[in-house]
Amino acid sequence: MQDQKIISLLWNREENAIELLAKAFGKRLHMIAQNILGSPRDAEESVNDTYLAVWNAVPPTKPDPLAGFVYKTGRHIALDRLKYNTAEKRNGKYDASIDELANCIPAQALEEHIEAKELGQAINRFLGTISTENRDLFLRRYWFGDPVQQIAKDFHLRPNAASVRLGRIRMQLREFLIKEGYLDE
Repeated sequence: MQDQKIISLLWNREENAIELLAKAFGKRLHMIAQNILGSPRDAEESVNDTYLAVWNAVPPTKPDPLAGFVYKTGRHIALDRLKYNTAEKRNGKYDASIDELANCIPAQALEEHIEAKELGQAINRFLGTISTENRDLFLRRYWFGDPVQQIAKDFHLRPNAASVRLGRIRMQLREFLIKEGYLDE
């Protein structure tokens, strides 16, 4: 119900909608930006840019669910800022989780022939085939960019056990994408 209230306030251009967005999503949004950017200042700017982007998107968009829309928008803004900040450099913190997926995701040359949306749909189909806990582990690491140590703590696992499970999930993803025709063996 709170989501509908926030959307209604955004729709009516009431400024307290931003406060409610911050209360409802700010902590997680900041964590996503911080995980990607590694800089508190850049993360804060990214979060503020996200609030502005949501403000500008509603209306005409009526996102459902609002949380997914806010987090997706924030993640894209943080990734864009990361690209800008590291044009020729690498940012080890977020790149580490992306590098882990490198042998599961098609190479750039193949991506030119595959719509990113189709690949995203394939990954979503894969996520539907694994347990809820494994899906949550995967999303926390590769969507939200959370460090393995934090994931292990939150799931009451040893860091090594969390890393092993993530490795197994990546191998399952690789096998799934091979079967779907996105990768060669």
